[in-house]
Amino acid sequence: MLLRHPDCALFATKWTARAKSSWLRIGSESPDLSIPEEKSTPGFHILSPVLWGGLALFSLLACVLLVLRAEGRMRVAGSVLQRGEGTGETGAASSQGPQRRVVGVANAGQFQRIEEKNGQIVTEYGCRNFNNDPLTVGYTISSKELASYKQGYGFSLGELDALNLWQKKSLEEAYHYAIQNQLKQEDLNKMGVAIKADYHAKHRSLLVSRGFAVLPGNVLVADIPAIARRNVKELRPFALALESTAEKRRYDSSEIVGAALSLVQTAFLYENVPMLINGRQTGGIYPPLETVAKGRGDCDTKSALLASILLNWSKMKLVGVGVPDHYLMAMLANPAKGDAFVEYQGLRYVLMEPAGPAWLPPGMVGPITSAVLAAGTPIALEPFTTN
Repeated sequence: MLLRHPDCALFATKWTARAKSSWLRIGSESPDLSIPEEKSTPGFHILSPVLWGGLALFSLLACVLLVLRAEGRMRVAGSVLQRGEGTGETGAASSQGPQRRVVGVANAGQFQRIEEKNGQIVTEYGCRNFNNDPLTVGYTISSKELASYKQGYGFSLGELDALNLWQKKSLEEAYHYAIQNQLKQEDLNKMGVAIKADYHAKHRSLLVSRGFAVLPGNVLVADIPAIARRNVKELRPFALALESTAEKRRYDSSEIVGAALSLVQTAFLYENVPMLINGRQTGGIYPPLETVAKGRGDCDTKSALLASILLNWSKMKLVGVGVPDHYLMAMLANPAKGDAFVEYQGLRYVLMEPAGPAWLPPGMVGPITSAVLAAGTPIALEPFTTN
C-alpha cells in the first residue's frame, strides 16, 4: 500500500506592521495529507485605516438600525469596528522612577505619580472632576504580578510557531501510525482532517484568550469589551476609592461617572500604543492594569480602563462606539438638552470621550467625533457586559 507523506512545508505566519492601524489579518496553509487541496487564506498583515470603509460588514449588522442624535437626528448603519491608532513601532519596556507629571491644559489639578520600589509599583492619580472638586486615587501592584498579568494579553510569533510545530508533529505521527498499522489512505485523511481542525481551534482559542476578537475573513482586532470584562475585579480598588469619595461628598451616580471619566481623561497621558512591543503583538492596546502602571494610553486603552472601573457598579450599562481611527463609549442615561448620544436596542446612551486630554463631561464629544457625526459616517456599537 502506498501512502503519500505529509508535506512538511507548514504554515508560517506572515505579517507586516503599518502605522496607524490595529487591524490584523491572519491566514494559514495546512499540510497536505493527500486531502483535496484547499485554497489558502491571505497572509497575515495589518490593514490600513484607509480601507476601513471597505471592510465595513454592513450585511452582518443590517438588522440593526441605529439613530444617532447630537442636537438633531442622523441615521447611521452598523459596520466593523475601526480601532484607535497605533504607531506600529517596536517599543522597549522600561521601569519608571518616582515622578510627578502635570499634564494637559483642561484644568490645573491633574497629576500622576508612579514609583517602583521594593518590587511594588505605587501609583497616584489626581485631577479636578466636573464639579471642580479635587480628586485623588491610588493603586499599588507588585512588579511580579504585573509581569504575569501582561503575559495574558497579546501574542508572539514564537507562540504561533509552537502551534505549527505541534501540528507538524501530530501529522507526522499520524502518517507513521498509518504505515505501521497498514491503514488505508482514507483513514489517514480522516486523521489529518481531525488534526487540522484541532490546530485551528487551538489557534483561535489562543488569540481569543489573549484579548483578540476574530472577525469574519480572519480579521483580528483587540476585543475591548472582553478586555474590560476580564478586568472589572482587577479595577475594583479604583472603583471603591471613587465610591468612598462620592459618599463623603454625597455625589449622585452621574457625578461618580463624571469623576471616573475626568480622571481617565486628564490624569492619564494620551499615547499611541505600538502594535509590536518587544516582539509581542499588542493589538494596539494596553490592558487596564498595565495602563494604571504606565499612566498612559490611547482611546482604545482608556476606554477599556474606564469600562473596567464603571462596570463595578451592577446597574451600569455601557456600549463601545467605534468610528474611523477612534474609539469612545456611551452610558445608558437620559440625555440632557444638547447631549450627544446614540440609540442601542431602543435605548439612549450618552456619549463619553475617555481619550482626553480634553476635559469633556458626558454628552460632550471631541472634534474627531463631532466631525464623524456631522458627516453621518457609519459607526459600530458593541455592548460591555460583566459575563
